[in-house]
Amino acid sequence: MSLAFPGLMLLETYGGKLTEVAIREQHYKRPTGIVSVRVTDAQNSAITHNRVHLQAADGKFYAPANAYARAGTVGDQIFHNGGEFQVTLPVGESSFTFVKGFEYFPQAIDVDVEEGEVTHLNIALQKMTDMAAKGWYNASTHVHANYAGNLHNTLENLMMMSRSEDQDLVLEQVANKDNRILDYQYFLQGGGPHPVSEPDQIVVVGQEYRPPFYGHVFMFGMEDHLISPFVTGYEGTAIESLYPSNTDMFLKAKEQGAITGYVHPYNGETDPLAGNLGGAKGFIVDAALGTTDALEWSDSGTAGFYPLYAVWNNGLHVTATGGEDSISSLHRSKLLGSFRTYVYTGNAGLDMDAWFDGLLAGRAFVSSGPLLEMQIGTALPGDTIDLPASGGMVSITGQLRSITELNEVALVCNGELVETFSLGRNRNSLDLSYELNIERSGWCHLRTEGDASERFPMDVIYAQAFTNPIWFQVGDEPIRNPQSTDYALRWIDKLQQLADAWPGWRSETEKAHVFGQFEQARQVYRSKLD
Repeated sequence: MSLAFPGLMLLETYGGKLTEVAIREQHYKRPTGIVSVRVTDAQNSAITHNRVHLQAADGKFYAPANAYARAGTVGDQIFHNGGEFQVTLPVGESSFTFVKGFEYFPQAIDVDVEEGEVTHLNIALQKMTDMAAKGWYNASTHVHANYAGNLHNTLENLMMMSRSEDQDLVLEQVANKDNRILDYQYFLQGGGPHPVSEPDQIVVVGQEYRPPFYGHVFMFGMEDHLISPFVTGYEGTAIESLYPSNTDMFLKAKEQGAITGYVHPYNGETDPLAGNLGGAKGFIVDAALGTTDALEWSDSGTAGFYPLYAVWNNGLHVTATGGEDSISSLHRSKLLGSFRTYVYTGNAGLDMDAWFDGLLAGRAFVSSGPLLEMQIGTALPGDTIDLPASGGMVSITGQLRSITELNEVALVCNGELVETFSLGRNRNSLDLSYELNIERSGWCHLRTEGDASERFPMDVIYAQAFTNPIWFQVGDEPIRNPQSTDYALRWIDKLQQLADAWPGWRSETEKAHVFGQFEQARQVYRSKLD
């Protein structure tokens, strides 16, 4: 059955028969007019996908009749489109804002809607910068097509929304929810791009494995099958035990060639160790055991820097990624691509394997809008610079471009603030250069944040971006940071206390197995003190 939108169906109370009611005409309560819109890329005049924020003269949101309209978590109501649409609006002044990802300037315009008239609107979006031309390609590492909700989504619709948000890859995840496995039919063997992919847009279907205790994780690139059971530690079920651990399941995924990472791990600004270790309790263990490749940012916050810096300060090369956890079948959920990962692939261009290889190497930065780059000579984030035992001076350069205003850029080395760079009157861009004397093995990266009041049109608490670190190897000296080692050990001790109190263990053998993994992780961190 083909049903136009909006549609009207009659459901038989007893029996369940559905009858479509044809909508042949519409009568509006107040006078209306039509706005016909065409959106192009100012560089080449080609029609281009985009996102629209719209408020009509009556203060309400409107969308075209066939639009997949949604609302972000901050509350902005939007619809994505392919570049041409018509919308019926009440008479009076309507406000439009057109957005296309992080590399185009948003454009706001007011339109006077006249009764019974068609107003034609031509919008040419100006590009602020071209990251792909510099070898950088972006994607959110956490997107769901269907995951409860009142909408039905497809991979093709995800691609449309992703184009509107100017993303190069769509990383969709199969997940368990309410005793169902959502989107399992999209998973295909082989571990490569999904056949729905196009030359300028790659679709990859992976899995979110969702245990409530250890923390949810992503798995991309599995060559043969989805990992099951899809969850452990659900109280009152046959799988309420904390065995198998995330470590066990990561190893199963990696046997199939998977790339793994903890998702939506820590919220807010407080150290998770001060509470109950947040939403990624197992991260410190799996970082030590080499079973997790990444730690994801899903919304703005600084809580994640506490465990991430501790891991980096122990010389463990875990990559920070950005993925907002868009549940795209919910009417109100994070907008697709509101937190994303830019990965440098260089001459390889847009290629799935090159993108994931770059992610594994740490050649990446995390962003909810600001585009933040860092170099030391030809070295990029993820690279290691070798210095003599006496150390040496390095020249750090960086570039910032942003469609929202920001406060400053911070240089952080080995978890400590080294320098801040003011953005001055122009709070959207900065080119920086800084000479730094490196005396011991370690790392440096750049960070930036904005105010919550200046986050629009981004669907985040506040704008935030940061690079992965550039590493320094001074002579033969390993990275040593006793405070961070102590942090990791205290984390594992607390994790074991929480796990020991869990009522659902099936046997002491299971518990001993998992606690043995905790001890292996402790030994990794203790070895950093030698």
